[in-house]
Amino acid sequence: MTFDRTVTSLNIALVLGALLVLVILAATAYNAVCRALDTRTDRRARQAARARHTHARTAADTAIEDAVTVALNEACCEAWWTSCGFHHDPTCPHHTRKEA
Repeated sequence: MTFDRTVTSLNIALVLGALLVLVILAATAYNAVCRALDTRTDRRARQAARARHTHARTAADTAIEDAVTVALNEACCEAWWTSCGFHHDPTCPHHTRKEA
């Protein structure tokens, strides 16, 4: 192998190495840009979802919640727990005693 061939081989290796570095840098930059865009898009989607699901409480909302709370407080816990396989709470004020 002559000196000229060695220099030519080194030049080719240097050019290929430089191209590889450029490809890696371009891929890294592309990845960073895509990640930033995804983050921005996700942030906008979260803000839009939050705006859709957050609304001012109205008098109707409060009335419905109050009615449900009253109904649940007056209901006997037996109807809820026995359907789940649990025993009735003996301290329940609405406990209905069954005669044997």
